[in-house]
Amino acid sequence: MKYLLLLFLLFSLLHANNVPLYFQGNKVLSSSDLYEALDIDVPLFFEFWKDPPGIDPKMQALYVEYLKEFYKSKGFYHTNIVSNTVNNKNVTITIEENAPIVIANIETISTLDVDAITPFKKGMLFDAQQFAESKKALKKFYVNKGFCNAKIDAKSWLDIEKNTAYLLYSITPNKRCYFGKVSVSSPQTIQSDIVRTFLKFKERERYSTELIRQSYDALYAQEGIAKVLIDVSERHENIVPVHVSIEDHDRPIRFNMGLGFSSDEGFAFSMGMKHRNFLSNLKTLSLKGRYTDVKKSLTGTFSMPLRNRNILGAEVGYVDERFEGYKERRTYETLYLNQYRSEHTFFEGIKYDHALTYASKDVAAFQNSDLYLLSLLLGWRYDVRDKFLDPTRGYFIKSDLSGAHNTLLSDATYLKYEFSGGYIHNMGSSVLAFRAKYGSIKVFDGAVPASYRFYAGGMNSNRAYSYRMLGPKNINNNPVGFSRVAEGTVEYRFPISGNFRGVLFSDTTLIGNSTGSNYDNTYVSVGAGLRYSTPIGPIALDFGIDTADTNQYAVHFHIGELF
Repeated sequence: MKYLLLLFLLFSLLHANNVPLYFQGNKVLSSSDLYEALDIDVPLFFEFWKDPPGIDPKMQALYVEYLKEFYKSKGFYHTNIVSNTVNNKNVTITIEENAPIVIANIETISTLDVDAITPFKKGMLFDAQQFAESKKALKKFYVNKGFCNAKIDAKSWLDIEKNTAYLLYSITPNKRCYFGKVSVSSPQTIQSDIVRTFLKFKERERYSTELIRQSYDALYAQEGIAKVLIDVSERHENIVPVHVSIEDHDRPIRFNMGLGFSSDEGFAFSMGMKHRNFLSNLKTLSLKGRYTDVKKSLTGTFSMPLRNRNILGAEVGYVDERFEGYKERRTYETLYLNQYRSEHTFFEGIKYDHALTYASKDVAAFQNSDLYLLSLLLGWRYDVRDKFLDPTRGYFIKSDLSGAHNTLLSDATYLKYEFSGGYIHNMGSSVLAFRAKYGSIKVFDGAVPASYRFYAGGMNSNRAYSYRMLGPKNINNNPVGFSRVAEGTVEYRFPISGNFRGVLFSDTTLIGNSTGSNYDNTYVSVGAGLRYSTPIGPIALDFGIDTADTNQYAVHFHIGELF
């Protein structure tokens, strides 16, 4: 019945003489819920050029019948719905919702704690669609815990006269499942041992679809791979054999060109080329140039996957960057090793940096210099966010340590530490997100380039300020940077309508130049933002204002959530 009604409704849209549609009397289910259920587009508040939501008056009887079925799926079995055409100018559907079905009792038989998986609590309204989805969620939950043969028996009893519902979830886990033999089919240009490097599971490990998903992500992150299939359809009781099929690209060399804009760097143009399977086995070789309002750069990189889940890489680059008050020209060479251990990534490297500071407008604050630094690099990442550009849950930790010793190859002894972490809490349709950052640099001997200091302000920092414009300034009103910074951000992300979402945020920045625990200045901002979801991530616009100085504000534009 439901699908037949939908078919008639869709057909009517092709041959419709629509008039505006209005609802009255509905209380529990909003008008936007009803428009969405009928698949009727509702213009946003600023889309004044669009017609109001409407239907063909000839089809209103079908719409009424569909709404009755929709209300039943939401637990309203006694709803009265009538429609009326007013002067052939609009259709008004009057709804008397009456008493809904309320959940009187829930019984759960499970060896695992599934309270957070089932969406219902005693006293809630019964929703047939949510009940059906809860079965799938329980199946997925048990599979991720290693029970791939779990039997989910979910039943609901509805007492229409008493308006009560009784739910039963009975889960039989059966034997815990394990990954069986892992076989790999790959082209001649990619050895199977290299493919196994990126798999997040091993033979005899506990079965988990999450590990399979992570393996897909890790394999598709290798640009030399065109297609991945991880087949786990075969079962031998509680043993799950795995067959991995890999396809490479017919044309491994890729050229790219892009235009962009952000409030931090202004307009940007980039061009590059990459060989995605250089000399086989997913080694990559790339060259990329990028030009923005504040920075020009040319970078060459080489990476080589190893058989122990490591990647050996090298990078050489040239950067010409404009800071407020001075300019800097750098050439650098970096050799590094990335070690991947589940969600953990460890980074070790060595970097030789030649930095030329010139065109200083204040030599006391920014000394013209020609410095060489041979630095050791250490890093650690732990990231369990569900998505990179638009995360809705999870958390991450990032830590970086770099330092050098004053020798013939290095003009300074210094130690620099940077830490950041974030937590994203899912609240159904909205998200509460937190982030903290800390940075410190200590120069023991010699001198480091002015760009090694910390700067604040901008879309990834305090959004009441423009890029790198927060903090003390010299006589030319140029920020001089600082040796310590601590920042915290709180964001509340919520839906508005369709692809549009809103953000309320507060950014706090503490800066200082002393080595103690005290900070010299504190800056607190609040603001709001707008997001529009796209396939490449949300397009974002943020406005921030300093709580202590309302004349200090800034607008920021970027793509993707900041964390």
